[in-house]
Amino acid sequence: MKRLLIINPRAGKYKKIREDIEKIFSKTDLTIKETKKKLHARELAKKAVGKYDVVIVAGGDGTINEVINGIAGTKVKVGIIPNGTENVIAQELGIPKDHKKAAKVVLKGKTKTYDLGKANGRYFMMMTGIGLDAKAAKNVDNRPVLKKMLGRGMYHVTAIQTYLTDKPSKLKIWLDDQILPRWGYYAIVGNIKLYGGNLKLTPIARPDDGYLDICIFKNKDIFSMMKYFVGATYKKKIIEMPSIEYFRVKKIKIESEKKVLAHTDAEIIGTTPVEIEAIPKSIKIIS
Repeated sequence: MKRLLIINPRAGKYKKIREDIEKIFSKTDLTIKETKKKLHARELAKKAVGKYDVVIVAGGDGTINEVINGIAGTKVKVGIIPNGTENVIAQELGIPKDHKKAAKVVLKGKTKTYDLGKANGRYFMMMTGIGLDAKAAKNVDNRPVLKKMLGRGMYHVTAIQTYLTDKPSKLKIWLDDQILPRWGYYAIVGNIKLYGGNLKLTPIARPDDGYLDICIFKNKDIFSMMKYFVGATYKKKIIEMPSIEYFRVKKIKIESEKKVLAHTDAEIIGTTPVEIEAIPKSIKIIS
């Protein structure tokens, strides 16, 4: 079995993790390639199709997203060794946080097939966000030094700062074949339960059911935002709120009066309009 390790040299404890992976896979056919720029992991993964059986990712959720976009829909398997700020995908799939334990899981090779979402041509494993969280994600990317210093806390600080300056545009949201749109100020489309940390904005989402879950936030005042945050920390509570609409669908179209930022797995993909769909059984992950 031929394996390719794609590793982000700017993430986490790079040298230690690389050394340990090399030892664990010392008796296997392993090639190692480092990412050198944004979207390089996607290029490397795409070129790996037909040459390797497994592409192993040692990095954060952003690097994993790039790899998935390079091999989605192929027979190539993905192995994940968490080495990022959040590591939400690994947490959702039960992959050990410790890099040595995660590497041994990859070595065993037990594989499951999962769904992906697709937004404006970009695949995602976790979620797509339209509005506030996309703006916050962009602001985090614009502050790489602080991100490295504060880690996970950077997302919370930036989200608060972004909310205080945000002037949301109302979204029009079409679900599956509905003729009339729903509306809201923010929307999260989830393929998994976890959003980040302990937050669950799509708490009944599953990455193997053929559907995407959408949580539509209909209020924008600070009191409602505080309630949303509290609700997202308790299992299923957020979907019981009267100012939330929650659906499980296969296709979504979102438009807005003014251009609104959108992201997939915390990577900015552009602005509205956004067309999103579930892509069932489209990625094989060792977990």
